[in-house]
Amino acid sequence: MKNIPIDPARVRILVAGPASPATNQDGSPRLARDGRPLANLPVLVLVEGSRAESANVRVPGPVPAFPELTPLRLVGFVAWYWTLDNGRSGISLTAAEAHPEQAARPASPSGAR
Repeated sequence: MKNIPIDPARVRILVAGPASPATNQDGSPRLARDGRPLANLPVLVLVEGSRAESANVRVPGPVPAFPELTPLRLVGFVAWYWTLDNGRSGISLTAAEAHPEQAARPASPSGAR
């Protein structure tokens, strides 16, 4: 698999719905390398100069309940290119953490307390 880092300065991520547990084909919980359960977080990906795309980002749980359309900051956001022996291929999105993006605070006028 090829690891493709994503430049957060060029991408906006919005929550598209509640996270759901990631599972293996047999229905068992999918686990991160450290043993934490993984979750699929549906998002809208907005890239400069193109239209919005929906996707799932796999994140170690527990994932907080974010309100829909909350802008996110994804730590360790990476796209993974994968291929299977049967010829299927695709891209999976993963992140180490998901946090609400902090809105910029307006500067207070000088002298204000």
